[in-house]
Amino acid sequence: MIWSGEVFWTYLTDPRIVAAAGVTILVATAAQAAATVIGFGLALGLRSGVAAVRWAVGAYVWLFRGTPPLVQLLLVYFGLPQFGLRLTVLQAGLLCLSLYGAAYMAEIVRAALAAIDRGQVEAARSMGFSRTETMRSILLPQALRLVLPPFGNEFASMMRTTSLLSVISFEELLRATNMIINQTFRPLELYAVAALWYLAMATVWMAVQAVLERRAALDPPPGGGLARFLRRSPPSLTGQGSS
Repeated sequence: MIWSGEVFWTYLTDPRIVAAAGVTILVATAAQAAATVIGFGLALGLRSGVAAVRWAVGAYVWLFRGTPPLVQLLLVYFGLPQFGLRLTVLQAGLLCLSLYGAAYMAEIVRAALAAIDRGQVEAARSMGFSRTETMRSILLPQALRLVLPPFGNEFASMMRTTSLLSVISFEELLRATNMIINQTFRPLELYAVAALWYLAMATVWMAVQAVLERRAALDPPPGGGLARFLRRSPPSLTGQGSS
């Protein structure tokens, strides 16, 4: 028999598969969260006024975007022990996924910040906003809307990329699937189960992302911090004379 529907439906809800799918979501979430934080810092580095910082961050982005994540994972997990640093499969996986994702998030955040009208920054600074206040009140609210769609794509990609961790024997969805295949010798049905789980996770996330984007679109116009500042400023600061 080429295809067994019984095998497919039996393992679709197998506790080992369900648990492994949960592990995949947790690892992807943790890695994407770390990648976002690191990527934000890298994006600021790419916009730094210090040339050495821009070059260093640019080299990082070039390196991690230009090499396959699988090679990076193998270098970390099998290469670092030669320097006396041995990581667990979870530590190596999270480290590599986070650093790899950060390179892409850095470009996403940098592009979002660059798309904001420079005049808003100059207006905020002229009214006494510090760099931190300008970033928090003016840039970030607007950048968030621009970052959200590509961020969603990156997280969906991260969930798929976790499958690479099976190479170092981390028991995520693909690894659990391979282990069951070794017992049942039914690769067609089991890989179909894994594919359906990946598709289901991506579909749920796309629905969540759509809701987030709709809510972001319904929020008050970005740059609220500057707008509030202008509303409470004296008329002379806003360029309006008193009648």
